[in-house]
Amino acid sequence: MNYALYGDGIHDDTNAIQQMIDTSCEVVLPIPKVHYLISRPLELHSNFRLVLPRFAEIRLARASNCVMIKNKTVDDYKKRSDSKLWATYLDYYSPDAPCENISVEGGIWNFNNKEQNPNPICGGEYEPEGYSGFGFLFYNVRGLNISSLTLKDPCNFSVTLDSVSYFNIENITFDFNDGNLYQCNMDGIHCCGNCHHGHIEKLFGTCYDDIVALNSQEGSCGPIHDITVRGIYTKGSYSAIRMLCASPKTAIRNIHISDIYGTFYHFGISIQHYYDTSERGLFENITIDNVCAAKSDRNLVKFYAVNNYRKYGVIDISGESDVKNLKITNLHRSEYIDAVPTILTFKEAKIDNFILDNITSQNHTESEGMPLILGDAEIKNVYASNLYEDGKKVDFK
Repeated sequence: MNYALYGDGIHDDTNAIQQMIDTSCEVVLPIPKVHYLISRPLELHSNFRLVLPRFAEIRLARASNCVMIKNKTVDDYKKRSDSKLWATYLDYYSPDAPCENISVEGGIWNFNNKEQNPNPICGGEYEPEGYSGFGFLFYNVRGLNISSLTLKDPCNFSVTLDSVSYFNIENITFDFNDGNLYQCNMDGIHCCGNCHHGHIEKLFGTCYDDIVALNSQEGSCGPIHDITVRGIYTKGSYSAIRMLCASPKTAIRNIHISDIYGTFYHFGISIQHYYDTSERGLFENITIDNVCAAKSDRNLVKFYAVNNYRKYGVIDISGESDVKNLKITNLHRSEYIDAVPTILTFKEAKIDNFILDNITSQNHTESEGMPLILGDAEIKNVYASNLYEDGKKVDFK
């Protein structure tokens, strides 16, 4: 070793940890005296495993203004994407040099957002060539594992994946406190285009944006498919899951969502077009099962625009979205905050083959009426059974 590993929270440990990474296939860091401190991204190569003790903290140093960890880059500097957001990081990787079999396990990864530049998205100062505010960044990786760790205080997206396949993300705790500038854009797991064959399970804590985002129109801009999300446990989050697509070329297919428990101040699960394109978004074979969700008090969030959000449903389908084969089963809602519809659809959306089974709602608010299903979407081929509002069976045709 040419560099000392301090772990005292004062000296910079970046060089020491990076040297260990560069010269090994596995690094298991010892328990630090205080915490590890890094000032630039740790770069992981193929066939590599990084392990920290479960509650050992590794912190981003003041004014580092960078991601904490990413896969090894191969500088290329060619513009490759027509995505509207966050595409320039692609230019730092060669599409012909993918990484394989990377694992990050354990630790408290403290992004230390108050001591970094403000979130450039909500601050209105996003520069494509500059600071992104991301926490982890993995692009063009086949075989990725992120497990048994805590993600603390990101500037915006704590984990960003793009063109990542055959991945597992499991047993993650989100410890998000105040934002910088606001509690805004603070995603949990953010999947951009071309992510597929992934498993996301056991996510705990509160996020001030989507806990899981499947946004095919972003980054490298391509289809997302064959993803399972199982087990989200939260209170007072912005949302559990958002699926966003604005073109058939970037279709989102074969998504299975289950075991969602929590309260949300925006929506619980959303299927959206969102971007201003001339094409319609395409969503196929979406299954949502075993959801116990309700709305939460938006006034608890320290972000000035929260109270201007319109009242979305617990499940929301909006924009120019073509949804084929949507199945929602075992959805239960006991509501004390906002008597918005449980499932809300909008007239621009089209749903073909809509299966609903065992859905119940209980309205404990002071407002009368809380429709189980409301909206103007064009719906064909509905199969509905066991739908109950306040103990009374309802029909949906």
